[in-house]
Amino acid sequence: MEWAPPSSIIAAVTLFASTLDLLADFLLCARIYEFLPNFVTQIAKNCAYGYFVFTGISVIVYIFEMIDVCLTLKHEQEDVFYARLAKSLVLTLEEVPLPAFLYILFTSEPRLSLANPIHISSWIKLITLTWGIVKFTKLRFFWPLLPLNPKHDTDENVRRCFTFTKYRIAMIIVNIFHMLAIFIVINNLIESGKGGRPIAVQNGDA
Repeated sequence: MEWAPPSSIIAAVTLFASTLDLLADFLLCARIYEFLPNFVTQIAKNCAYGYFVFTGISVIVYIFEMIDVCLTLKHEQEDVFYARLAKSLVLTLEEVPLPAFLYILFTSEPRLSLANPIHISSWIKLITLTWGIVKFTKLRFFWPLLPLNPKHDTDENVRRCFTFTKYRIAMIIVNIFHMLAIFIVINNLIESGKGGRPIAVQNGDA
């Protein structure tokens, strides 16, 4: 899209946002691990383990995304296919599973000790996801804004929107994941913003 920032700026901001997001995930992992022995419900424990696993997966996805960013900064233009693939992997393997595990974990055991870290992490993730819309728009991979594509007139853009090729269906699925991730993160912000409560365990309070 012509109104979107240049590729190099998008790449630099993506580098910063993704790195901050990953660091927040690691710090939250450490916090969850610290209190894991005090978890009362099995579902909270399972969600904690799931969060650990998908944080590990997110490292691999992060490498894919950073390769895309570095190539963009080096050549001052994006490999559109690789960029779309990298961002799609981020959404499906990181941005949806991690907040989902957090939501179930925190609503199962709304601990005071986790409320603030989850709240901060969720804000970082929401900012990253919002920036992701800008990146997808630049890549012409955000279905709701396809009619604004300057390469074609409005009629052609609308026709392309509703021509459901395999590529277009994949785009819509990824966009749905994107909106789902934002929805879950907002719910995490709401729940963690309530502050949680002390939960009694056999050897004290968590």
